[in-house]
Amino acid sequence: MSTGPAQAPAPGGGRGLLRMYAAFEVGAFRWLWMAVLSGNSGRFAVILVAGWEAYRLGHQSALWPSLVSMLLLVPSMLFGLLAGGIADRRNRARMAAAGELINAVGCAMGAVLTLAGQLNLPVLLLLTAVVGVGNSVQAPAWQAMIPGLVGGERLLNASMATRIAQQGAELTGPAVATVVLAAAGAGVAFMTCAGFYLVALGILWGLRGTVAPPAYQGPNQGVLTPIAEGITYVRGQHPLGTLLLWVGLHCSLTMASIGILPAVATANLRGSASAYGLLLTAFGLGSVLGPLLLMWLGSRVPLVGTLVASGVLSGLPLVTLGLVHVVVAAVISAAVAGGAQGVFMAGIYSANQGRTVDAMRGRVASVQLSLTTGAMGLASVGWGALVALVAPGIVLAVPGAVFVAACVPFALRSRRISSELAAGGDRGPVGTGSAVFAVLASTQTGISGGASIGSEEAG
Repeated sequence: MSTGPAQAPAPGGGRGLLRMYAAFEVGAFRWLWMAVLSGNSGRFAVILVAGWEAYRLGHQSALWPSLVSMLLLVPSMLFGLLAGGIADRRNRARMAAAGELINAVGCAMGAVLTLAGQLNLPVLLLLTAVVGVGNSVQAPAWQAMIPGLVGGERLLNASMATRIAQQGAELTGPAVATVVLAAAGAGVAFMTCAGFYLVALGILWGLRGTVAPPAYQGPNQGVLTPIAEGITYVRGQHPLGTLLLWVGLHCSLTMASIGILPAVATANLRGSASAYGLLLTAFGLGSVLGPLLLMWLGSRVPLVGTLVASGVLSGLPLVTLGLVHVVVAAVISAAVAGGAQGVFMAGIYSANQGRTVDAMRGRVASVQLSLTTGAMGLASVGWGALVALVAPGIVLAVPGAVFVAACVPFALRSRRISSELAAGGDRGPVGTGSAVFAVLASTQTGISGGASIGSEEAG
């Protein structure tokens, strides 16, 4: 790996498959992509292994696996904003590696205690929360690294590729962990989780010399001031607030309701376990194929138009999925919804990071992370509770329809959003803190968000 700051090569002029993988022309991004795949494989493996152990230790109660999933999300709400402020003042590769180290230590402790026969339910939940803290430390850091590695014209291409790594980890992590858990037990499975995290740690540590710290460091302002600056920046740097509102609605109305799929499979598809497995597989496959399609289309589709279309297609298939009683139709609906959701989340990330100056990218990423995890966590609890009162298919369909309707105001503002993105990340917000961001803007070269995917893909 290079020992100096990354300089993205000029994009090639090829078409087809070569243009489809434009972000992978940057060597540092290829390494980061592998770190994201490995780290997220560890996360989904932890969900499987810790969830199973919680179920076993909790006397076969479904409450405890749900709590495991929640404890992996809640720390991002609590520590994510703090981590984003630190990521804007420190080497982001080192910080991401530190988060992976926390994760690896938590899993290794789980392995030691399990093998010694000393793991109990409270300790398991505590170690799960430790892994959640590690996730909240590393996520804003590596997300803020990507624009500087690939350049503005490759940014959406890189975002789609990274989304594929995240979604692909839903297959690799649990697949490996399942084999190990069945063959060698939970202790070795926890060590496998730690191994995933250690691989990611090694890759990120190797990138520490490739990633330059943000140009604007500023004085040491304590803990709360950077967080307040990040929130002020989001409020004043249009259209960041609009996009974050959009993604918050998306996560609470479409992605959070996926947790009731077992109930939908039971009620609509005659309780078939194989049908539930098909639905999950369809979501996972769609979430990979959707971003791949956008990588192939490249400059042929506009960015904001893509957000509108993928937003509608995130919600509309949930309506059919909630209402149909035919497995084939349900599987197709799940695949379309999974693909659209993957495209939408990657597109929002690309737009937000492309519109943001480098010295604020960690905080903007952390605001988005805190918002999306909070919205998903709270909404999933609400939708799950509502299933006890209303038919599961209705609980899935109605939020999907509501989100489709919610996309209409954003579609009507699409021209304005496009023009604001095209202004690039070089304007500071008005109002409180504008002098600070004027300094930030003067020290950064903003990456243009562009109005089309092609302008964000070519570097």
